[in-house]
Amino acid sequence: MSYITTAHYLMYWKITPYERQNIAERRQTLYAASNQLHKVKPGDVLWIVNVYLGQLLLFGRLQVETVVADSDVAQELADADPDDWVEADYYAIGNRYNIEPMREVDITPFVPELRFYGASDRLQGVDAQQLRALRELVPESAKLVEQFWYDAKLEDEPSVQDIIEIREDEQAYSEGRTVTRTVKQRQRSRTLVKDAKERFVAKHGRLFCEVCGFDFSELYGIDYIEAHHKRAIADYDEDDETVIDDLAMLCANCHRIIHSQTPPITIDELRQKINQHK
Repeated sequence: MSYITTAHYLMYWKITPYERQNIAERRQTLYAASNQLHKVKPGDVLWIVNVYLGQLLLFGRLQVETVVADSDVAQELADADPDDWVEADYYAIGNRYNIEPMREVDITPFVPELRFYGASDRLQGVDAQQLRALRELVPESAKLVEQFWYDAKLEDEPSVQDIIEIREDEQAYSEGRTVTRTVKQRQRSRTLVKDAKERFVAKHGRLFCEVCGFDFSELYGIDYIEAHHKRAIADYDEDDETVIDDLAMLCANCHRIIHSQTPPITIDELRQKINQHK
């Protein structure tokens, strides 16, 4: 991840009993609500924190797909329960293909090392009042928070990166093991995704959507693309293997549209739909 082109923010969120239950059950972080999210852009990362008994607790990571101001649109995009909805001026919707489960991580020991952009570039101890405003981490501090978030994961849990996305010299990768959280998900090899993207760049010189041609780096300055399984993960058996040719590089919009119906739209079908409107 580029810590120069991607902004990382500490976002304070008051934890309700409902949120406590979500954390305990490792529920997913689907969205964040705040009156200060207008500065957040697609691809940015929100580190959701809370202060409890003198500790700075990190309990969520949200990679932003989009920010909207309309509550109805936000609820639809986040697929959230209206009864548990938080009202705010802005909503940051998480990238649904990179959603992470909540958990509680104590980052109090690192408070003196955290640095932020702006006149008040550090925290004066652990004080919730200092976190009421959205605070942008400098790249070194963003790396520190991210490293601690993943290093502190439970030993019996696979890496979130392993679950969310997938070198191939015609080598196959086994990815059939079922992982149980609040739902069952297929464990995916992040090495396969990483190497698929590297091979795509070696072939084409850049990352872009294979359907519509969108290039995140041209508009946002971010080397970003999503890896799409041409065959649905749910259709895999335990011992099935995936190779790089099973993956396609898609932008978030095309990826979402492909998965907007069951079975998913094929890449060729979506490409034809787009070409019809050119």
